[in-house]
Amino acid sequence: MLVPGVNPTVPTRYVDVPAPAGARSTVLRLRDAANAGVSLGRLRSQTWQSLSFNLHGLRGERSTTETATALSLILPRNSGFGHLTSAALRGWWMPNQLGGPFWLATTLSPVHVQRRGLYVRRSRRATFETIDGVTCVTADHTLVELARDLTLIDLVPMVDCALRLGTTEQDILAAASGGSRGCLTLRKAVAFADSRSESWWESVLRLQHTTTGLGPVACQVELHDEGRFVARTDLHLVGTRRYPECDGGDHRDREQHLRDLRRDKDMHRLGAERFGYTTAEIARSPATVIRDAEDARGLAHDADRVAEWRHLAQQSTLTGHGRARLLARLRRYRLAAERRGPRSG
Repeated sequence: MLVPGVNPTVPTRYVDVPAPAGARSTVLRLRDAANAGVSLGRLRSQTWQSLSFNLHGLRGERSTTETATALSLILPRNSGFGHLTSAALRGWWMPNQLGGPFWLATTLSPVHVQRRGLYVRRSRRATFETIDGVTCVTADHTLVELARDLTLIDLVPMVDCALRLGTTEQDILAAASGGSRGCLTLRKAVAFADSRSESWWESVLRLQHTTTGLGPVACQVELHDEGRFVARTDLHLVGTRRYPECDGGDHRDREQHLRDLRRDKDMHRLGAERFGYTTAEIARSPATVIRDAEDARGLAHDADRVAEWRHLAQQSTLTGHGRARLLARLRRYRLAAERRGPRSG
């Protein structure tokens, strides 16, 4: 159930990580160490490491969910993870080659509490839900937060993914109904979104057609030959015989390659034109994709279409410049947390 504030059935003040055999806890707040039988000297040993202010954990690799569970111990009340952290915990498609993880949270508390390595944003509208035992900002409000920092090209795949996993368009538009920063971008993203998309790159390939006036484009179209299933394609330029697809790394596998060849011949027999593009072509050679679509629709080449796409893509994570831009914005969050929050721990 989604409720304003924190779900009362999930404690956000103290959530302990399951302890391995022979240990009472793998993560401890400093104030709980004595009760757990762990001395201050032991916390400062090589066995333990500081995770944030007054928060220590046994050394070792932690998944995103395990780290989030640990950091929940130092969040203020009525708080949850938001922005890219919420997206990662939900398994959404992340921006291209951004790296991470990034630790960002949102609170309804009026107290502006920051912690080393964890930026906490105040909000009056956020709602929360539980994802794998971790309290997160709900999907619709997560998208509102992301829209503050992401471009249209980076945001649409996340909206696609959210819709695919059950969030409704109505919920997203309701969350984006205000005039705050990012709401206009999010409403545009919803207009370009499609819940049938199956990958980040497929979403971007679709956008190369729809944002440049080369739509309409249908997603995940099935082709049949007298009732026999032939193929399901990523995209179809409606009104043409063209079926653009994103060819990922799995298509290099020998068995997959053989299946692809059989599939291509079956499509050709139906008069369907399959055009496969690598991720490198989608990112670095948009003019090729756009020219191919113009040919399919019988249109003369229009350089303005390519220019329009390059303008949109320049600030997105499709380019090194766009990735650097977004990382700089995220770095400001990290510096704000370090500047305002306690430094030791």
